[in-house]
Amino acid sequence: MHALRELRWLLLSPPLLDSAPGAWPVAVQQFSATEAADIDHWLQHEALNPDRLTRFLSDADAAQGPTARLGRHAERLLAYGLRHGPTHRAVAAHIVLRNPLPQPDRSTLGEIDFLVEDALGARWQWELAVKFYLCTARGPVANVHDFVGPDRAETFAAKLHKMFAQQLRHRPPPPWDAQAWQPAAFTRGWLFYRHGEPLPQVDGLHPQHLRGRWLQRARVHELAGGAWHHLPRAQWLAPLSPAAKSAAAAEAGADIAAWLPTLDALLPRAQMLVRCAGGVEAERVFVVPDGWPARGR
Repeated sequence: MHALRELRWLLLSPPLLDSAPGAWPVAVQQFSATEAADIDHWLQHEALNPDRLTRFLSDADAAQGPTARLGRHAERLLAYGLRHGPTHRAVAAHIVLRNPLPQPDRSTLGEIDFLVEDALGARWQWELAVKFYLCTARGPVANVHDFVGPDRAETFAAKLHKMFAQQLRHRPPPPWDAQAWQPAAFTRGWLFYRHGEPLPQVDGLHPQHLRGRWLQRARVHELAGGAWHHLPRAQWLAPLSPAAKSAAAAEAGADIAAWLPTLDALLPRAQMLVRCAGGVEAERVFVVPDGWPARGR
């Protein structure tokens, strides 16, 4: 059931980017209310036979190799949703682009994630991006340049530049080039803001994007008491369900002080903690090294 919760999150959580027309250079994918209702109904039906998704993912592992990358795992989940879901149909997926013949250099130029047709027959070229960024700005206003990945290897601004200037400018090769495909950014994830400070205004973000907090190790004692869980990277997608039989949820939640040895052993890599209340996930927090985002401890 964990994979189904991940699929539900991927399909029905709000985009990171503002989906209003004209907010970005290309469309930002968001299911309509009617589509979301149809997807919700379909997912309820899928829950009666969760083994179908499990087998699909196992077959993907066998054919392509197991993956620890969240982005690749999300692609496989979305591929399943497009194959079996009620609103969109995958025409093609993971199209590798190479220099055309007769050029001797057949190096890879890029990849198109999904070519999709919706229920009205409109054709879309989707680029999937599942991201988690921490906002480093102080004050009432921020922008995408202020958002840094938890491993400090990527910024939100750099990802958006790559997506809009490169990935969504790719044109499908034959036989799909005879048709027009409208590019769209399929963005999901969480954005984390400084603990104890007001949320800044950030233009271009979806008003309902998922939010968490981040704080440095020295301030962990400021977190509220309750049932906290450490969430490994492989389980960042779906909301934690203590009732679910997953490795992370099998442990009873603990007071924040109980997690300090685990955090100290895993830092300087940013670590995610989740607090549960009433049997559901209530909030997410990244704990980062003191002095973050500067490199080193």
